[in-house]
Amino acid sequence: MDIDATPYRIFVTLADELSFTRASALLNVSQPALSARVREFERRLGFALFSRTSRRVELTPQGRLFLPNARRMVTEAAWAHQAAREIRENDLRIGAPFYTLHIEMRRRLVDRLIVDCPKVQLRIFDKAQERNYADLIRREIDLALLVEPSDTRTAATDAASQADWPDGLERLPLETKRAALLVPAEHRWAKMKEIPHKELRDQRIAMVNRALGAPLTVALSRCLLEAGAKLVRPPEAHAIAVERFGLLTGVPAVTLGWFDTHRITGQRNGVVRQIEGMNFSTTLSLIRLQGDQRPSAAMVWDMVRMEQQGTSGRPGQRQARKVLSTRTRRSDR
Repeated sequence: MDIDATPYRIFVTLADELSFTRASALLNVSQPALSARVREFERRLGFALFSRTSRRVELTPQGRLFLPNARRMVTEAAWAHQAAREIRENDLRIGAPFYTLHIEMRRRLVDRLIVDCPKVQLRIFDKAQERNYADLIRREIDLALLVEPSDTRTAATDAASQADWPDGLERLPLETKRAALLVPAEHRWAKMKEIPHKELRDQRIAMVNRALGAPLTVALSRCLLEAGAKLVRPPEAHAIAVERFGLLTGVPAVTLGWFDTHRITGQRNGVVRQIEGMNFSTTLSLIRLQGDQRPSAAMVWDMVRMEQQGTSGRPGQRQARKVLSTRTRRSDR
């Protein structure tokens, strides 16, 4: 079986060069061998790909129609080879949106994998919330680090589609934060220890968008709207930008509690205040697709789970080294 899609690669190279001399050099085959392979491919397809003269090579109409399909075959073969290499070499692919870089728990976990697990080929993918779910379902990533509503049952109900909250995922909670308001220092709420629920009526509140997923946005919006608040959508409505917008404009802004806004934004004119009776919280979770896992992903999951159960970091490190040393010995055989 030709898993390299060689006939398609030969056809695409010759179609791009329109020269047997240049194509044979690029493919590292002789011109007679290249001509023979092209003729055999044309025979199997049942139509000519090229018209040849002593001076030039041109694509036939059939060749031009077939070329986009051939390019897809070459690309798919390259992706398949990459996937095989990642499986063979036990790469660890983690989806972690850009905002998680500002979360200390996330940084500690990734830093630990880099330092304690040097034999794992770690790759971090920065994609939107929905893309991480999709990549987990397609097994294009092994794990994801995402901030989600802590109430997963309500989140499943609030999901607009299967893509917003897919079935078949397993979650390992790492840390939970209660949502609150970031209040400008000059605002009257800044002098309160806790904002009374009735105070929200007719008040403008800067609100996050769907960057952290529809279930989170829907549930949080519902809490504020039921209190009579008027939601404001800033020009940039991801969590960090919303907090900065609030400090710049004097509008109280939703804060999920994950980010050191003063350090990130350079703005120090705000205080965090809880809303009386509003207990909406979010959780940073390590997420995977249920079922069989690759060794590196299983190792990380077990390491984190042991720590969440109260086990110190040392056994987790020993487990990591045990799994990795086993993998290394197998690969050396």
